[in-house]
Amino acid sequence: MFRLPRLIALVVLLASGVFAQDQRTVKSPDGQVEFRIFVAQPEEGGVSRLGYQILYQGKRVVDTSFLGFDIRDQEPLLGENAGLIATSTASTPQYNSLVTHYMQNGSLGRLLDVEIRAYNDRVAFRYTIPPSTPLLDLQIVEERTEFAVEPGAPVSIDEEPAPGYPPMSLVHAEPNVLLTHLSHPYDGKPPFTSSWRIIHVGPKRS
Repeated sequence: MFRLPRLIALVVLLASGVFAQDQRTVKSPDGQVEFRIFVAQPEEGGVSRLGYQILYQGKRVVDTSFLGFDIRDQEPLLGENAGLIATSTASTPQYNSLVTHYMQNGSLGRLLDVEIRAYNDRVAFRYTIPPSTPLLDLQIVEERTEFAVEPGAPVSIDEEPAPGYPPMSLVHAEPNVLLTHLSHPYDGKPPFTSSWRIIHVGPKRS
């Protein structure tokens, strides 16, 4: 009985060509917008990656898209081989929020958090990189956030800048997949918080 919703979600993800685990979900206050975050293996194979989907009125408007960062002189991408270690939730009249905490490559791996806010007309998410033994200095070569927008979906993408973080542009990685491109690399130290990535959905977008 309690496994049925998880099974349904898994079937949806399998239909899009990925096998997902550790899925967590947050919905907007009116229940129309849903953000799913999970760890999945890309269709082309290789190591697992942190990914997400966005649904509006029960239909996918952003299909499985992957998340992460290319850190200078470190492999793999931050966001690959990630394991969920904790989550927290909160609610306001305007949005519901979910924060997911990941560790990469076992007990001494790099850390990555994703904060998501689901509003009635949009989703916003941003990254936080806490300090960790493998990552005391932070040199981000490129952000690897994808937006696999479904054809015909009423979606627009925006950002709310974080102080000192490079502005993004969007480039086509595939015909229906947009990929962030930073105007220049970022140098700093953890803890680090990125700009918000904002996906407006539905017929009324503000």
